[in-house]
Amino acid sequence: MQGRAEVRRHLIRAALACGAALGVSACQTVAGAAVQPAVLLKSDAQSLETIQRVLSEVTRQGRITLGPGDLTRQSVITVLPQPPGIYEGNSPAMPTYFELVTDQQRCYVRERGKDELHALPDVDCRAD
Repeated sequence: MQGRAEVRRHLIRAALACGAALGVSACQTVAGAAVQPAVLLKSDAQSLETIQRVLSEVTRQGRITLGPGDLTRQSVITVLPQPPGIYEGNSPAMPTYFELVTDQQRCYVRERGKDELHALPDVDCRAD
């Protein structure tokens, strides 16, 4: 009996350690925070690369192509669908829309119609 309890404790500890490691390595997300639409203070290469990296993690697409728009003037981010492959005809894929939002301290992106916020580290924005 003593052996089973010991094994159980080790399994629980390992599961908790794995969960903690996954939580630390995951993209920081927040749900339910009071936010409002935002625009970028400047549309530089570093900010756009950060936005594309975070959106790549969110959408699980390797390469993100942003639609047209000036994020210093509008808060809507359009992610274009992947182009059809060589053997595909017309693709029914539609763009995915995200919103740039802020809680007055940090910038986030949020998929339109969802509540989950994805932090944009080192991106400066202001309320729109």
